[in-house]
Amino acid sequence: MKNLSLILLFAAIFTASTATAAPTLNSYPTATATLYLDFDGHDVTSSMWNYGTPFSCLPAVMTDAQITEAFNRVAEDFRPFNINVTTDLAKFLASPISQRIRVVVTPTSAWYAGVAGIAYVTSFTWGDDTPAFVFSDRLGNNAKKVAEAVSHESGHTLGLYHQSAYTSTCTLTSAYHTGIGTGETSWGPIMGNVASRNATQWNFGPTPNGCSYLQDNLSVITTTNGFGYRPDDYADLYTNASPMIISNNIFSKSGVISTTADKDYFRFDLSQKGMVKMNVTPFGVAAGNSGANLDVKIILQDSRGTAISTYDIADSLNARIDTTLSAGTYYVIIDGSGNINAGNDYGSLGAYTIDGTYSGTSTTTPSTTTGSTSNAVITGIKVKNGNKINWNTTNLTGTTAISVMVATEEGSFKEIARPALNTNSYVHQVVAAAAYTYMLKFIEKDGSVQFSNSVTIENKNDGAGIFKVIKQAQQPVIVNAAEAYEYQVVNNFGHVVMAGKASAGTKTIDVRNQPAGIYNLRLVNETENRTEKFMNK
Repeated sequence: MKNLSLILLFAAIFTASTATAAPTLNSYPTATATLYLDFDGHDVTSSMWNYGTPFSCLPAVMTDAQITEAFNRVAEDFRPFNINVTTDLAKFLASPISQRIRVVVTPTSAWYAGVAGIAYVTSFTWGDDTPAFVFSDRLGNNAKKVAEAVSHESGHTLGLYHQSAYTSTCTLTSAYHTGIGTGETSWGPIMGNVASRNATQWNFGPTPNGCSYLQDNLSVITTTNGFGYRPDDYADLYTNASPMIISNNIFSKSGVISTTADKDYFRFDLSQKGMVKMNVTPFGVAAGNSGANLDVKIILQDSRGTAISTYDIADSLNARIDTTLSAGTYYVIIDGSGNINAGNDYGSLGAYTIDGTYSGTSTTTPSTTTGSTSNAVITGIKVKNGNKINWNTTNLTGTTAISVMVATEEGSFKEIARPALNTNSYVHQVVAAAAYTYMLKFIEKDGSVQFSNSVTIENKNDGAGIFKVIKQAQQPVIVNAAEAYEYQVVNNFGHVVMAGKASAGTKTIDVRNQPAGIYNLRLVNETENRTEKFMNK
């Protein structure tokens, strides 16, 4: 419980504080797991602190603007995860006790000398509300420094240790990695000492235990605390790209790159040749992309999904497109990039916004008809990589585009691809075992639309399928298969770490020499396509 008399006395003495309570802020209010930033003062009764002697912490001497900036910086650090960063005590108390932590931001620091913050490793899951502390007085009440300390101490509560720096010969140069570079693209690991760097990120790197003791921050956070990554907001394949609606020659979107493997696909259709300008900006708190975690890369693709160009500014965290494109369908991929200081894109995660203009004429929805084209008969078969749809191209005179449509669970159809006009087939790569119904949409030169017949392809596994997979903790995965097959082991970053072919019978797939984390085992043959998720400890 807060000591109100102390809060009132503090407010009367320190006029720098403009309110007796911090602004109410939430980063992801639907999440269950909770990180509570307590700027309001707190009476500590934990047996783990001050030798078990209760003591009171004063509120932080920070303005609402400083608190909001600090909150926004911390919220961006935790944006990839299914966790709510909040200043709302009610949100904290409503969350499960084993999925929450309180970080007390306070000038009451005399009881613990020599540090800017303190926390117990793994205390997030202890279930006894042992708090962590950030001493704002020792950080000059600076919002940037306070935020870096809050994220750092929160990382400890989630199971992380410090990140260190070594030479190429494994000589320790800093137990607390201090980061690299200057300016907007300067980089440092959150679990280091990086208040002077702009792009501070979660890291996969060495600890003070030695240069070969690598700590996978993202895996530790998402596999040991009862929460994982937030749900993906946009498809990772161009065939399921989200449409970019151009209205009055302007378009915009926002999203989150939540994992190292995450790529957000968007599709836009240009009615005529014109200039396309697009700026993709990571979330930040001030000019110069201050506080951004995401270093943006844009990939522009044509209607077949072939890359046209990549846009990645070396000395900036945002990226821009400024080019002339002919009429047609295009795809834009938003991805995280690793700049020269970060070295890789492991921690290049976070929120972004897309803002753009198209110099062609205003786009309007053409008039459509929904007849059935009797000459456009399609057929379909199940193949190794999915479902193959075939059609006849001899009667497509006047057609400017073909769209492959698949039925949804709601009974409507959605577009999954726009094949080239000179092709007569398309393979829909499917993962889930189900029955899929397809039809083609033909867009004519006059703007009218016609549809083909529909065809249903059964992509179901009969019975138990040909694969039986046995997964045991700290043991190899065992696959019993009735037929020959191919396999891949894919790590949590989307990288294939093992691959091969196997005959019918029993095969042992051992990844115990790989880093701990979540892996996907893909098993494919002529009759079944299956993915199994497992944890390597």
